[in-house]
Amino acid sequence: MIYWNHYERKNSKEVALARIEQFRDAALLEMKRAERYRNFLSLLILNLSEFLATAGKRKIDNSEEAQEFIKEAAERLGRFVRETDLISIFKNDQLIMLLPETDLNGARLAADRFTKVLSEFMSEFIESDYRFSVPGEITSFPDPTGEASLKSRLAAMFGDN
Repeated sequence: MIYWNHYERKNSKEVALARIEQFRDAALLEMKRAERYRNFLSLLILNLSEFLATAGKRKIDNSEEAQEFIKEAAERLGRFVRETDLISIFKNDQLIMLLPETDLNGARLAADRFTKVLSEFMSEFIESDYRFSVPGEITSFPDPTGEASLKSRLAAMFGDN
């Protein structure tokens, strides 16, 4: 993928957490590529705000600690993604993932796997056996239902480009 040259990775297991600008650029480029070649592309948004507002308050006292938690969660999640997938932090409480060449069903399977990883991480973080739910949203291209559009979702997130 073209956009990997923006990141420095010491080894293949290291997570490349993209800055939001890099994520936006890569997402818009992948969207154009998907439209042109009719490739699958999925966007997964995992919302950690509920955890941060409730159970996470036991260990997180300020926004700086919350950002460190989100970064650690992204790094944990990054161990389970393909090299072509991209992860970033959005709006300070969401993890967003771009999944090239992944259809809606593949994105659902990935979301199940990723939410399980995050739930375990959150439980470890507050030292509890409770399994947290992680709300998520999936948008894919081409959308088989015709109801949602990845292009319009990206435009809503990053503005029209």
